Amino acid sequence: MSLLKPSAFTITVVSVVLRAGFLLFGLYQDSHMEVPYTDIDYYVFTDAAHFVAKGGSPYLRETYRYTPLLSWFLVPTAWEPQEVWFHFGKILFILCDLVTGILSLKILQKLHRDTRWSLLWLLNPMVITISTRGSSESLLTVMVMASLYYIIEKRYIASGLWLGLAIHLKIYPFLYIPAMVLFIDPACSIWRPITRQRLKFCAATAASFLALTYLMYAFYGNIYIDQAFLYHLRRLDHRHNFSIYNITLYFTSFTRNSALSNSSWLTLEKLAFVPQLFLSFIVTPLALCYKNADASILVGSCFIQTFIFIAFNKVITSQYFIWFLCLLPVYISGTTISPCRGAILVAGWIITQALWLWYGYRLEFQGEFGIFHYGLWTSSCFFFIWNCVMAHDLIADVRKQSMQLVQKKQK
Repeated sequence: MSLLKPSAFTITVVSVVLRAGFLLFGLYQDSHMEVPYTDIDYYVFTDAAHFVAKGGSPYLRETYRYTPLLSWFLVPTAWEPQEVWFHFGKILFILCDLVTGILSLKILQKLHRDTRWSLLWLLNPMVITISTRGSSESLLTVMVMASLYYIIEKRYIASGLWLGLAIHLKIYPFLYIPAMVLFIDPACSIWRPITRQRLKFCAATAASFLALTYLMYAFYGNIYIDQAFLYHLRRLDHRHNFSIYNITLYFTSFTRNSALSNSSWLTLEKLAFVPQLFLSFIVTPLALCYKNADASILVGSCFIQTFIFIAFNKVITSQYFIWFLCLLPVYISGTTISPCRGAILVAGWIITQALWLWYGYRLEFQGEFGIFHYGLWTSSCFFFIWNCVMAHDLIADVRKQSMQLVQKKQK
């Protein structure tokens, strides 16, 4: 029986061993194979940390577009001996990766759900690979999960502090504020939204975010605001970008003229945020969380909001999928989607993504520029359309879960 339903301790031990194995293999691959294991972004992080360790700015490192706090965390990578301390950041990210999974497990326990669903994160090879290669996404996921855990525990100040820290690290978690506010004191009318508990949560979120942001600004000035925030309004990343905006960004980066307008402010790169934020920040939380006090619906809403935000983003890379994968175990533990339908949705998502990767490979590695006309654009459209189909099914699923909970309470 213990093999069929492993204990939390067993799950954690196996997760640690797997990550240690991946990390050690990565060290071997970096030393003996042509293709490196370590993520290129990790070198950006550690280079920035070296500048900080010498009293300089992390923005002396070209392409560093993050809060200086990340480089502060990684200052030990500049210590001697380098061959040992260089990997400090990977260890930190692995620990955050593990704690993310443990928090997911704890939330499942709190909701009286099957804790084996936490294996979708803790034993997920994609998740393990990303953290052991030196991607910092697990720093963010642990903060998001901590915020959700504390709000479910009704510790609103702690939840707000963690959410503010997450927003400072990477701006997108602000999406969760409406859903979380609606979760607190759900009986309140939308026309009289202010309550003491909601004020506590919002004040803690604002205090955490603003304090850290002001501190970073005090140290580094306008370059911090420009690189960590404003850059994302004008970024034109097109390589390895699954987004439907990919082709437009590709030509805009080449011509330096927006496909939409010659105006400096009315550009596709900036207006892309409008449908994205309208759907993920306003429509979804209102549709799912208004007058709903169930924690599983809150997590489901956050999962869907993140999924939609990524689907409509002007830049989509594989690492972004980690943002909603950390919420998947709790969401899927209560899903009403049939296994057959779920398999079709996942298969379509993988196939349309693989189609883009095939055409992207032919463009970027084989130089087949004619592929723009028939390959890259159509595969981006297929992937976007399938994401929309999935979003529809996910929303319908959470609404059905909500109705079932209401019916259960009435009995």
